[in-house]
Amino acid sequence: MSNGCGCERGILRYIKPPYAQRYYVPCVIHDDAYERGGGRAERKEADIDLFNNMQRVSSTCSRKPFTLAWFTLIALLYYVSIRIFGRFYFNYK
Repeated sequence: MSNGCGCERGILRYIKPPYAQRYYVPCVIHDDAYERGGGRAERKEADIDLFNNMQRVSSTCSRKPFTLAWFTLIALLYYVSIRIFGRFYFNYK
């Protein structure tokens, strides 16, 4: 079950990531992939898909170079965070 962007449990549940509403759909897709689970390859694929889907959302919101660079940085921060902390939430099979 997805909660959008952010964690459902643990200490990180108190931290809401920036632009969580903007990236709600990519986060739900990512949460679904984590719930489906699999191995390390599936987890990495889900994380890369999160980054790519966030980039797609960002590119539809603005064409200004600074804005696109900013949202690329935000997507990268999401990606790095999920690579570090996601192992605790992925459904390894």
